[in-house]
Amino acid sequence: MAQHLIKRKDVDFDFKDGWCCETSINKWPSGIKVSEGDVVYVAQNGYAIYGKGVVEKVIKFEFISFVDFVKYALNNSNVIDDNYWILKLKEYSNKIPISVIKLLEYKLTSTECFEYTVPLEDRFLKQSSWYYLEDSFKIHSPENNDQLTLHIPTKIRSLVYHLYKIVSKDHIIDIDHFVPRSISGPGNIIENLIPISASINRRKSNHIPSKLLDLAKQFGLQRPKNLIVSHDKFYSDRDSLSLGKKIVEKINKQPIIDLRSTYRIIRDFHFPYLSGIKNE
Repeated sequence: MAQHLIKRKDVDFDFKDGWCCETSINKWPSGIKVSEGDVVYVAQNGYAIYGKGVVEKVIKFEFISFVDFVKYALNNSNVIDDNYWILKLKEYSNKIPISVIKLLEYKLTSTECFEYTVPLEDRFLKQSSWYYLEDSFKIHSPENNDQLTLHIPTKIRSLVYHLYKIVSKDHIIDIDHFVPRSISGPGNIIENLIPISASINRRKSNHIPSKLLDLAKQFGLQRPKNLIVSHDKFYSDRDSLSLGKKIVEKINKQPIIDLRSTYRIIRDFHFPYLSGIKNE
């Protein structure tokens, strides 16, 4: 039994049994050595490992024409994901003529979505989407659940979806660090998390909520003279990012009950409709 790690850009944190796919032009995709019975860990690209599964079945195909590949993708593939195939067909259509397209499909069963996340090691942050792991590789759960982390544990991510009654099949809803993780906003306390559409999340990026900067004096720092504090006001200039990071460092040194209260104040100021929802 071998162990593997795959990274995905767009992930489903409600990880379930099912088929996955890898494709490549003119060569076999990097996971071609996977076999039945192997363990596959799943991670979000650039982020953390959040689940695993066991390979039940492996299928390999070669297509010598783009038309044959299209027919298979749309009619015969075990991977029922129109968005995935549309993106893949669009990508490959721009590379015609193609000598051969090689495809690997593998079915994962006994899937498990961890209650925690495991930050990716530096060696897994490179470009490859598939890694062959050593036999000794093991996942270790966090020993201290009260310790702040930048990563969002799968259990807390699911809790946010539950609290805000999110059921989305037509578009992707992200769970966002409201105070950005780029300035050490924690990911494992629900008071710093909000549900947000993927497109808005990308636009928000590492922008600093104005209410965070408004707390500067409370933590012995100088409040910006021209600061505008409004529910829809965010800052991304260098000075604001620097000040925001200093404030967050002081917030995170508070006792857990106090720091949770502080992040709740910031979040609820900008999203007052969330303040009525009881955090669990």
